Amino acid sequence: MSVFNSNDEKQAINWLESLKEKLQARQDKKFTFLLVGRTGVGKSSTVNSLMGKTVAVVGDYEPCTMDIKKYDNELNGINFTIIDTPGLCDDLEEVGNDYEYLERMRSDVSQVDSMWFVSRLDETRVTNDEKRGIKLISEAFGAKFWGQAVIIFTFAGAKNASDYPIALEKRTELIRKEIAKYTGIGIANNVPSVAVDNNSEITPDGEKWLGELYTQIYARISAKGAVPFLLANVERIKRPEKEREVIIEKIYEPVPTYAPIELNQRQAAVVRNKTNEVLGLASAGASVGAVIGSIGGPLGAAVGGTIGAGIGLIAGFFGL
Repeated sequence: MSVFNSNDEKQAINWLESLKEKLQARQDKKFTFLLVGRTGVGKSSTVNSLMGKTVAVVGDYEPCTMDIKKYDNELNGINFTIIDTPGLCDDLEEVGNDYEYLERMRSDVSQVDSMWFVSRLDETRVTNDEKRGIKLISEAFGAKFWGQAVIIFTFAGAKNASDYPIALEKRTELIRKEIAKYTGIGIANNVPSVAVDNNSEITPDGEKWLGELYTQIYARISAKGAVPFLLANVERIKRPEKEREVIIEKIYEPVPTYAPIELNQRQAAVVRNKTNEVLGLASAGASVGAVIGSIGGPLGAAVGGTIGAGIGLIAGFFGL
Protein backbone atom coordinates (compact mmCIF):
# COMPACT_ATOMS: atom_id res chain seq x y z
CA MET A 1 0.00 0.00 0.00
CA SER A 2 1.37 3.44 -0.91
CA VAL A 3 2.35 5.81 1.90
CA PHE A 4 1.92 9.51 1.12
CA ASN A 5 3.45 12.62 2.63
CA SER A 6 0.84 14.15 4.95
CA ASN A 7 1.16 17.59 3.37
CA ASP A 8 0.69 16.14 -0.13
CA GLU A 9 -2.36 14.23 1.06
CA LYS A 10 -3.85 17.38 2.61
CA GLN A 11 -3.30 19.31 -0.63
CA ALA A 12 -4.84 16.47 -2.64
CA ILE A 13 -7.94 16.36 -0.42
CA ASN A 14 -8.36 20.14 -0.75
CA TRP A 15 -7.96 19.85 -4.54
CA LEU A 16 -10.59 17.13 -4.74
CA GLU A 17 -13.01 19.06 -2.52
CA SER A 18 -12.59 22.07 -4.81
CA LEU A 19 -13.24 19.82 -7.81
CA LYS A 20 -16.42 18.45 -6.22
CA GLU A 21 -17.77 21.93 -5.47
CA LYS A 22 -17.08 23.17 -8.98
CA LEU A 23 -18.66 20.15 -10.61
CA GLN A 24 -21.74 20.53 -8.42
CA ALA A 25 -22.01 24.20 -9.38
CA ARG A 26 -22.15 23.27 -13.06
CA GLN A 27 -24.35 20.20 -12.89
CA ASP A 28 -27.48 22.17 -13.75
CA LYS A 29 -25.93 23.79 -16.82
CA LYS A 30 -26.45 22.59 -20.39
CA PHE A 31 -24.56 22.43 -23.67
CA THR A 32 -25.59 22.83 -27.30
CA PHE A 33 -24.19 21.39 -30.51
CA LEU A 34 -24.87 22.96 -33.90
CA LEU A 35 -24.69 20.47 -36.78
CA VAL A 36 -23.88 21.80 -40.25
CA GLY A 37 -23.69 19.64 -43.35
CA ARG A 38 -25.61 18.22 -46.26
CA THR A 39 -28.65 16.02 -45.70
CA GLY A 40 -27.62 12.37 -45.60
CA VAL A 41 -23.97 12.82 -44.61
CA GLY A 42 -24.47 11.12 -41.25
CA LYS A 43 -24.85 14.03 -38.82
CA SER A 44 -27.53 12.30 -36.77
CA SER A 45 -25.74 8.94 -36.68
CA THR A 46 -22.53 10.61 -35.52
CA VAL A 47 -24.12 12.56 -32.69
CA ASN A 48 -25.94 9.40 -31.59
CA SER A 49 -22.64 7.49 -31.56
CA LEU A 50 -20.95 10.19 -29.50
CA MET A 51 -23.75 10.55 -26.96
CA GLY A 52 -24.41 6.82 -26.71
CA LYS A 53 -28.14 7.08 -27.28
CA THR A 54 -30.60 8.02 -30.00
CA VAL A 55 -30.68 11.79 -29.74
CA ALA A 56 -31.32 12.81 -33.34
CA VAL A 57 -33.53 10.81 -35.68
CA VAL A 58 -31.58 9.33 -38.58
CA GLY A 59 -33.24 10.10 -41.90
CA ASP A 60 -35.63 12.55 -40.25
CA TYR A 61 -35.34 15.06 -43.09
CA GLU A 62 -35.44 14.98 -46.85
CA PRO A 63 -33.38 17.59 -48.73
CA CYS A 64 -36.40 19.67 -49.57
CA THR A 65 -36.69 22.44 -46.99
CA MET A 66 -34.61 24.97 -45.12
CA ASP A 67 -35.55 24.62 -41.48
CA ILE A 68 -33.96 24.47 -38.06
CA LYS A 69 -34.58 21.40 -35.94
CA LYS A 70 -33.83 21.26 -32.21
CA TYR A 71 -33.52 18.04 -30.26
CA ASP A 72 -33.70 18.63 -26.49
CA ASN A 73 -32.47 15.71 -24.45
CA GLU A 74 -30.98 14.63 -21.13
CA LEU A 75 -28.19 12.26 -20.18
CA ASN A 76 -26.98 11.53 -16.64
CA GLY A 77 -29.10 14.42 -15.41
CA ILE A 78 -27.47 16.87 -17.83
CA ASN A 79 -29.66 18.74 -20.31
CA PHE A 80 -28.39 19.37 -23.82
CA THR A 81 -29.66 20.47 -27.21
CA ILE A 82 -28.71 19.30 -30.67
CA ILE A 83 -29.50 21.84 -33.39
CA ASP A 84 -29.58 20.47 -36.92
CA THR A 85 -29.70 22.71 -39.98
CA PRO A 86 -31.39 20.75 -42.78
CA GLY A 87 -31.10 22.55 -46.08
CA LEU A 88 -28.24 24.84 -45.07
CA CYS A 89 -25.75 22.89 -47.18
CA ASP A 90 -28.21 21.39 -49.66
CA ASP A 91 -28.55 22.58 -53.24
CA LEU A 92 -32.14 23.81 -53.05
CA GLU A 93 -34.24 25.87 -55.39
CA GLU A 94 -35.14 28.17 -52.52
CA VAL A 95 -31.56 29.36 -51.92
CA GLY A 96 -32.82 32.88 -52.42
CA ASN A 97 -34.15 32.63 -48.87
CA ASP A 98 -30.63 32.40 -47.41
CA TYR A 99 -30.78 35.59 -45.41
CA GLU A 100 -34.25 34.89 -44.11
CA TYR A 101 -32.83 31.57 -42.90
CA LEU A 102 -29.91 33.36 -41.25
CA GLU A 103 -32.26 35.66 -39.40
CA ARG A 104 -34.26 32.68 -38.13
CA MET A 105 -31.03 31.03 -37.02
CA ARG A 106 -29.83 34.14 -35.17
CA SER A 107 -33.16 34.49 -33.40
CA ASP A 108 -33.65 30.79 -32.62
CA VAL A 109 -30.11 29.86 -31.63
CA SER A 110 -29.23 31.54 -28.34
CA GLN A 111 -26.37 29.25 -27.29
CA VAL A 112 -23.89 27.22 -29.30
CA ASP A 113 -21.00 25.54 -27.50
CA SER A 114 -19.68 23.38 -30.33
CA MET A 115 -20.20 23.47 -34.08
CA TRP A 116 -19.71 20.43 -36.29
CA PHE A 117 -19.11 20.82 -40.00
CA VAL A 118 -19.92 17.36 -41.34
CA SER A 119 -18.97 16.08 -44.79
CA ARG A 120 -18.33 12.71 -46.41
CA LEU A 121 -14.69 11.62 -46.59
CA ASP A 122 -15.26 9.92 -49.93
CA GLU A 123 -16.22 13.18 -51.67
CA THR A 124 -13.48 14.60 -53.89
CA ARG A 125 -14.27 18.29 -53.57
CA VAL A 126 -16.07 20.86 -51.48
CA THR A 127 -19.48 21.04 -53.14
CA ASN A 128 -21.06 24.35 -54.08
CA ASP A 129 -23.75 23.93 -51.44
CA GLU A 130 -21.15 23.17 -48.76
CA LYS A 131 -19.32 26.35 -49.78
CA ARG A 132 -22.58 28.19 -49.40
CA GLY A 133 -23.12 26.68 -45.95
CA ILE A 134 -19.64 27.77 -44.81
CA LYS A 135 -20.35 31.28 -46.09
CA LEU A 136 -23.72 31.51 -44.34
CA ILE A 137 -22.43 30.19 -41.01
CA SER A 138 -19.53 32.64 -41.13
CA GLU A 139 -21.89 35.54 -41.87
CA ALA A 140 -24.37 34.49 -39.20
CA PHE A 141 -21.92 34.02 -36.31
CA GLY A 142 -18.60 35.58 -37.34
CA ALA A 143 -15.08 34.26 -37.84
CA LYS A 144 -14.46 33.54 -34.14
CA PHE A 145 -17.27 31.00 -34.18
CA TRP A 146 -14.96 28.63 -36.05
CA GLY A 147 -12.82 28.56 -32.91
CA GLN A 148 -15.41 26.13 -31.49
CA ALA A 149 -15.70 24.07 -34.67
CA VAL A 150 -14.61 20.58 -35.63
CA ILE A 151 -14.63 19.18 -39.16
CA ILE A 152 -16.08 15.67 -39.12
CA PHE A 153 -15.66 13.35 -42.09
CA THR A 154 -18.18 10.52 -42.20
CA PHE A 155 -18.16 7.28 -44.25
CA ALA A 156 -14.45 6.82 -43.59
CA GLY A 157 -14.89 3.12 -44.33
CA ALA A 158 -15.57 3.96 -47.97
CA LYS A 159 -11.83 4.55 -48.38
CA ASN A 160 -9.35 1.69 -48.37
CA ALA A 161 -6.41 1.66 -45.98
CA SER A 162 -3.88 2.88 -48.54
CA ASP A 163 -6.00 5.82 -49.71
CA TYR A 164 -7.32 6.83 -46.31
CA PRO A 165 -4.45 9.03 -44.97
CA ILE A 166 -4.12 11.14 -48.11
CA ALA A 167 -7.90 11.46 -48.44
CA LEU A 168 -8.16 12.78 -44.88
CA GLU A 169 -5.29 15.20 -45.44
CA LYS A 170 -6.58 16.54 -48.76
CA ARG A 171 -10.22 16.85 -47.70
CA THR A 172 -9.15 18.71 -44.55
CA GLU A 173 -7.01 21.06 -46.61
CA LEU A 174 -9.84 21.82 -49.06
CA ILE A 175 -12.42 22.63 -46.38
CA ARG A 176 -9.95 24.73 -44.40
CA LYS A 177 -9.20 26.75 -47.53
CA GLU A 178 -12.90 27.46 -47.91
CA ILE A 179 -13.25 28.45 -44.26
CA ALA A 180 -10.19 30.70 -44.58
CA LYS A 181 -12.03 32.91 -47.09
CA TYR A 182 -14.13 34.20 -44.18
CA THR A 183 -11.82 33.74 -41.18
CA GLY A 184 -8.25 34.04 -42.39
CA ILE A 185 -5.70 31.23 -42.53
CA GLY A 186 -4.83 31.31 -38.83
CA ILE A 187 -8.30 30.41 -37.60
CA ALA A 188 -9.07 28.01 -40.47
CA ASN A 189 -5.90 25.96 -40.11
CA ASN A 190 -6.59 25.42 -36.42
CA VAL A 191 -9.95 23.77 -37.05
CA PRO A 192 -9.25 20.05 -36.39
CA SER A 193 -10.67 17.22 -38.47
CA VAL A 194 -11.76 13.74 -37.40
CA ALA A 195 -12.79 10.85 -39.63
CA VAL A 196 -15.57 8.57 -38.37
CA ASP A 197 -17.40 5.47 -39.51
CA ASN A 198 -20.74 4.89 -37.84
CA ASN A 199 -20.78 1.30 -39.11
CA SER A 200 -17.46 0.36 -37.49
CA GLU A 201 -15.51 1.14 -34.32
CA ILE A 202 -12.35 1.71 -36.37
CA THR A 203 -11.25 3.76 -39.37
CA PRO A 204 -9.31 2.17 -42.27
CA ASP A 205 -6.00 2.78 -40.44
CA GLY A 206 -7.16 0.41 -37.70
CA GLU A 207 -7.64 3.14 -35.07
CA LYS A 208 -10.72 3.57 -32.91
CA TRP A 209 -12.25 6.91 -33.82
CA LEU A 210 -14.75 7.60 -31.03
CA GLY A 211 -12.14 8.66 -28.46
CA GLU A 212 -10.57 11.09 -30.92
CA LEU A 213 -13.95 12.58 -31.84
CA TYR A 214 -14.77 13.08 -28.17
CA THR A 215 -11.36 14.61 -27.44
CA GLN A 216 -11.40 17.09 -30.32
CA ILE A 217 -14.93 18.24 -29.50
CA TYR A 218 -14.10 18.57 -25.81
CA ALA A 219 -10.91 20.49 -26.57
CA ARG A 220 -12.85 23.02 -28.70
CA ILE A 221 -16.13 23.28 -26.82
CA SER A 222 -16.87 26.55 -25.03
CA ALA A 223 -15.87 26.93 -21.40
CA LYS A 224 -19.57 27.16 -20.54
CA GLY A 225 -20.42 23.86 -22.22
CA ALA A 226 -17.33 21.83 -21.35
CA VAL A 227 -18.22 20.52 -17.89
CA PRO A 228 -21.84 19.64 -18.72
CA PHE A 229 -20.57 17.75 -21.79
CA LEU A 230 -18.01 15.91 -19.65
CA LEU A 231 -20.60 14.95 -17.03
CA ALA A 232 -23.17 13.83 -19.60
CA ASN A 233 -20.74 11.26 -21.00
CA VAL A 234 -18.74 10.42 -17.89
CA GLU A 235 -20.09 6.90 -17.46
CA ARG A 236 -18.96 5.85 -20.94
CA ILE A 237 -15.44 7.24 -20.79
CA LYS A 238 -12.62 4.75 -20.28
CA ARG A 239 -9.21 6.01 -19.27
CA PRO A 240 -6.12 4.24 -20.58
CA GLU A 241 -5.34 0.90 -19.00
CA LYS A 242 -4.62 0.78 -15.29
CA GLU A 243 -7.19 3.21 -13.85
CA ARG A 244 -10.24 1.91 -15.70
CA GLU A 245 -11.55 -0.18 -12.84
CA VAL A 246 -12.32 2.81 -10.60
CA ILE A 247 -15.23 3.92 -12.74
CA ILE A 248 -16.23 0.69 -14.42
CA GLU A 249 -16.69 -1.40 -11.29
CA LYS A 250 -18.50 1.23 -9.26
CA ILE A 251 -20.57 3.20 -11.71
CA TYR A 252 -20.27 2.27 -15.37
CA GLU A 253 -22.86 0.01 -16.94
CA PRO A 254 -22.15 -0.76 -20.59
CA VAL A 255 -24.59 0.58 -23.16
CA PRO A 256 -25.49 -2.38 -25.39
CA THR A 257 -25.87 -0.45 -28.65
CA TYR A 258 -23.10 2.13 -28.48
CA ALA A 259 -19.39 1.67 -27.84
CA PRO A 260 -17.65 3.14 -24.79
CA ILE A 261 -15.43 6.19 -25.33
CA GLU A 262 -11.91 4.84 -24.94
CA LEU A 263 -9.16 7.43 -24.47
CA ASN A 264 -5.45 6.91 -25.03
CA GLN A 265 -2.74 8.68 -23.02
CA ARG A 266 -2.64 11.75 -25.27
CA GLN A 267 -6.41 12.11 -25.34
CA ALA A 268 -6.67 11.71 -21.56
CA ALA A 269 -4.09 14.48 -21.10
CA VAL A 270 -6.13 16.80 -23.34
CA VAL A 271 -9.30 16.12 -21.35
CA ARG A 272 -7.49 16.61 -18.04
CA ASN A 273 -5.88 19.89 -19.09
CA LYS A 274 -9.09 21.29 -20.57
CA THR A 275 -10.99 20.39 -17.41
CA ASN A 276 -8.40 22.03 -15.18
CA GLU A 277 -8.56 25.13 -17.38
CA VAL A 278 -12.34 25.55 -17.48
CA LEU A 279 -12.76 24.81 -13.78
CA GLY A 280 -9.87 27.02 -12.73
CA LEU A 281 -8.33 24.24 -10.66
CA ALA A 282 -4.99 24.85 -9.03
CA SER A 283 -2.10 23.02 -10.65
CA ALA A 284 -0.95 19.91 -8.85
CA GLY A 285 2.68 18.86 -8.70
CA ALA A 286 3.77 15.32 -9.43
CA SER A 287 3.64 14.14 -5.83
CA VAL A 288 0.25 15.73 -5.12
CA GLY A 289 -1.03 14.47 -8.47
CA ALA A 290 -0.09 10.93 -7.50
CA VAL A 291 -2.14 11.25 -4.32
CA ILE A 292 -5.09 12.70 -6.27
CA GLY A 293 -4.95 9.72 -8.61
CA SER A 294 -4.88 7.32 -5.70
CA ILE A 295 -7.63 8.70 -3.46
CA GLY A 296 -9.86 10.29 -6.11
CA GLY A 297 -11.51 7.03 -7.12
CA PRO A 298 -12.66 6.04 -3.61
CA LEU A 299 -13.83 9.60 -2.97
CA GLY A 300 -15.81 9.62 -6.22
CA ALA A 301 -17.38 6.27 -5.37
CA ALA A 302 -18.35 7.61 -1.94
CA VAL A 303 -19.96 10.72 -3.43
CA GLY A 304 -21.73 8.61 -6.07
CA GLY A 305 -23.85 9.62 -9.03
CA THR A 306 -22.70 11.78 -11.92
CA ILE A 307 -20.59 14.06 -9.70
CA GLY A 308 -18.85 11.08 -8.14
CA ALA A 309 -18.16 9.61 -11.56
CA GLY A 310 -16.71 12.96 -12.65
CA ILE A 311 -14.42 13.10 -9.62
CA GLY A 312 -13.25 9.54 -10.21
CA LEU A 313 -12.62 10.15 -13.90
CA ILE A 314 -10.74 13.43 -13.55
CA ALA A 315 -8.72 12.28 -10.54
CA GLY A 316 -7.84 9.07 -12.35
CA PHE A 317 -6.07 11.04 -15.09
CA PHE A 318 -3.40 11.97 -12.52
CA GLY A 319 -2.61 8.33 -11.89
CA LEU A 320 -1.74 7.57 -15.51
